Order: sequence, then C-alpha cells, then structure tokens
Amino acid sequence: MAKNGDPAYVGYMRADPIIVQRWRDLREMLIRQLDMFDSGAISLKSNSVDVSADAIANLKREIFAFDALISDDEAKQAAGR
Repeated sequence: MAKNGDPAYVGYMRADPIIVQRWRDLREMLIRQLDMFDSGAISLKSNSVDVSADAIANLKREIFAFDALISDDEAKQAAGR
C-alpha cells in the first residue's frame, strides 16, 4: 500500500500507450464479469459463503482507482507536463 493509504497510488507516472490499451481491454473483461456477478450468472464462494457482493465492490473500487490514475496522467500529458 502506498504512503497515502491508496493501494493504487504510485505518485506521478507516465502511462505508456500499450499499458493504457491493455488496461482498457482488461477493464472491459472485468466489467463483463461484474455484470455476470450482478445478474447471478456466477458467484464467488469462500468456505461455502457467497462473497460475491464484497468481490464486486472491491473490483469496482480498484477499476475506478486505476481509471483515475490513467485519466490524471493523460491530462498531465495533454497539458505538456
């Protein structure tokens, strides 16, 4: 975990276009899987307990955190920093 408590925080980074594209592809796959969790088509169990709701919340939080990192970097690159 990073110094500010945000697990996705890595300070300033330069997002390589290949990494950004791979992230977008992975993100699309994750969103499809989250939709399957939401619809009940799949579930995640641990010790016979359905933990899907927690898994969905965690994945969504991490997706949004990484989206924010990429967006911030793209904005900085557009501003010429």
